[in-house]
Amino acid sequence: MFKVSAVLACSLLLGACAQPALAPVASSGPFVGVDLSQLPERDRAIIREASEDFQAVVRGDKPVHAKFDEQAALPSDGGTTFYKGNGYDLTILVSMSGFGQFRGTAYGPILTFDSKFAPGNTNEISDVRVYSNEKLRELLR
Repeated sequence: MFKVSAVLACSLLLGACAQPALAPVASSGPFVGVDLSQLPERDRAIIREASEDFQAVVRGDKPVHAKFDEQAALPSDGGTTFYKGNGYDLTILVSMSGFGQFRGTAYGPILTFDSKFAPGNTNEISDVRVYSNEKLRELLR
């Protein structure tokens, strides 16, 4: 009997198990409908890495590319962390929040791109949501 790797098996049986890390046109994450193949390699790398980190945090995982920023000031909320990526900073916001009688935790990624890469009015993209403590624990496992 032949041994076949999982990746090869997926390719043979299904055509592909997962989309490549960088599809020609972004369809999810912080960049939607952007034809990445039309951009210079440096721009594609920044957008790809930032998008992968962003999506990892949304899923409750650690960033894939950005590294913990040991130079960043310590936040007063006790849970927010800061990372440095290729052309961007990534903040993972974790902050206790209250809305009326509801108490929960605000959680999510905030990407801030270097001004040389994103010189326009918007250089920040975020997906911060407020979770019940139970749902946040589930997300972060």
